[in-house]
Amino acid sequence: MPHSHDYGYKDLFSHPHILKELLFSFVTEPWVTELDFSHATLIDKSFITPSKKKLESDLIWRIPLNSGPDIYLYILIEFQSTVDHFMALRMLRYILELYGNLLKADPTLKVLPPVFPILLYNGDARWSAPENIADLIDQRISLDFLPRFRYFKIAENEFSRDKLLSLKNLIGALFLVETTDREELVSVVAQIVAILEQEQPEVYKAFLQWLYSFFSEPAPQWVTEISQLKEVPTMLATTLKKWEHDLVQQGLQQGLQQGIQKGLQQGLFKGKQEEKRETARKLKQKGMSIHEIAELTGLSIDEVQKL
Repeated sequence: MPHSHDYGYKDLFSHPHILKELLFSFVTEPWVTELDFSHATLIDKSFITPSKKKLESDLIWRIPLNSGPDIYLYILIEFQSTVDHFMALRMLRYILELYGNLLKADPTLKVLPPVFPILLYNGDARWSAPENIADLIDQRISLDFLPRFRYFKIAENEFSRDKLLSLKNLIGALFLVETTDREELVSVVAQIVAILEQEQPEVYKAFLQWLYSFFSEPAPQWVTEISQLKEVPTMLATTLKKWEHDLVQQGLQQGLQQGIQKGLQQGLFKGKQEEKRETARKLKQKGMSIHEIAELTGLSIDEVQKL
């Protein structure tokens, strides 16, 4: 079941600037610095699998290298709560479909362009699926005859809060919001706002749209029409104030329930003590000794003497 903010999330990664931040923050491959993001093109996927249902959470970018021809970036954004054990096979299938359609579009191709596959995972569970397809295949024959393919995993829940804050960019802020408990997020709002102040207008608008849909659904129309950055801290402050109110109310409710429970326990205790005293009075009237009454009722000798 997709989260309410899935489409806003995908929209963010449709901006070349966000793509650049993602790669520069988490992909350490040397060719990343050679990418010309000013000429990056988002590919229409309908030409790849026209007869199949579109995968709404994947993106294909074509980006030229400063030193040569284009490369392709395939990004699969995985929102599922369960880990797909055969993700490597799934991603390889998408890339083979891309290659097949590139050959149809240009039968004269002799060399296929490189495709860099990225899995962007924002689920809660630890990502445990094999990243290399060879690990999904019985290897009793020579590895030379087995497919070689590996995707690049970016799992948001594998990065610490300090690591994400140290990035000082929107990608870090995005991952931080997704992986931080609501009550703890209050302490980093100032850093998030400072990051947004440095972003391009169309980028922070996309982030705002995603952010509001993340907090509550559906996102109102005015979110997409915000043109002044000063609305950002106002929206965040309003949301966080509501969180704090909800937490306080939750605490009061828990306190009330605990108080009622404690009161009942105290009432029961007092009732039992009074029963013991009444029993002790009757036994004294019958002439039983103080020590025997104390032993039978559990009252102290001093309590029995005062009855």
